Amino acid sequence: MIKYLRYTLMHITLVLVIVSIFAGGSWILVTGGIAGALLFLGDHFMGDYLDEPEYAHPGILNLLLYLILPLLAGASLAQAWMLGSGDFLGLGAAIQGLTGFDVFEARANTGPLSVAGTAVVLGVLIAAAGTNVGHELTHRTGRRLDMILGRWMLAFSANPDFAIEHVYNHHARVATVGDPATARRKDDNYWLWVPGAIWREHLAAWRFEAERLNKLGKPVLSMTNTMLRGYTMVAALAAVFYLAAGWLGVAIFFCTALVGKLTLEVANYMEHFGLVRVPGEPVQPRHSWNTNKRMSSFVLYSLTRHSAHHEQGDLPFWELKPYPDAPEMPHGYAGTFLAVLCPPLWRRIITPLLLRWDAEQASPAEREIVRRENALSTIPELRHHVAEAAG
Repeated sequence: MIKYLRYTLMHITLVLVIVSIFAGGSWILVTGGIAGALLFLGDHFMGDYLDEPEYAHPGILNLLLYLILPLLAGASLAQAWMLGSGDFLGLGAAIQGLTGFDVFEARANTGPLSVAGTAVVLGVLIAAAGTNVGHELTHRTGRRLDMILGRWMLAFSANPDFAIEHVYNHHARVATVGDPATARRKDDNYWLWVPGAIWREHLAAWRFEAERLNKLGKPVLSMTNTMLRGYTMVAALAAVFYLAAGWLGVAIFFCTALVGKLTLEVANYMEHFGLVRVPGEPVQPRHSWNTNKRMSSFVLYSLTRHSAHHEQGDLPFWELKPYPDAPEMPHGYAGTFLAVLCPPLWRRIITPLLLRWDAEQASPAEREIVRRENALSTIPELRHHVAEAAG
């Protein structure tokens, strides 16, 4: 049973976040800080998880994935209630009646710093829980329930394009110039790369959906368009925030969603930065940065086994292989995430890993692409490597 229970860490975190939001004050900052520290330290001290256990009851794992949606909705509802001045849906009275805790006073004692902190903490969790699990579910294109639940999870980060662009474009074009979610070696500053990446991913989703509907002979501007249905889901969530807290609620909803989207893009960035592939060649484990850190693996439902995921995207997370010989991230997800946010640090730690990949894992044809990519890079060591090769 332990092998199932370890995948409840995200559920426990979300419950604690809901309690912290209603507790008011700085509790959400404390909870978010502790959760982040535990993930980082767990990755550092608990080592790698290379096991490939068999699960006799995969339905339990699916149920755990499905339960993320109501917990995510509960956290967002708590945020919306705390932003308002009334008692939306009678939540305050219900909580006070059940627990005796004066949630109205807690809200009165919650200042702008805690409101901003809630947006950041919840935004990161929306990515780690909602986008991540939504990603798992929207890969199951033959299961309608999973697709619907996954798209609702993506709506919390105002990200309707992900279920289209990621599944049908990113997986086909990963590690090539044609993939907007793959950061090239010249894109060594996340903050400069991310606006263009978000825009290109959104356009790619619209192009794919327009082509799909045209082939079916259906109008693009109709509710058969998955993008438009996704916008409707986002609008429905924004409407809840409006009813709870007016336009301030709507503004905070979209700020929180933006944090979630930016967090997703950090993951995209660090999972593929600088790796190359000849277009049309099979996607191999060497075309993604992998990590087998134990804590990240359990909290993020084996998103860490990214090399295996790109090798066969329709496998459920519990069937992914660890591939210890795949390109390895410099740390677990928490540590690598923090490094990406500081471009000078990122350049320092990723450069030797790229040079090792070039020498040990790139094919001869990929080394030619690497030579061109290094020539465009602003990282001196990569440009020097081009000069050495030419000499």
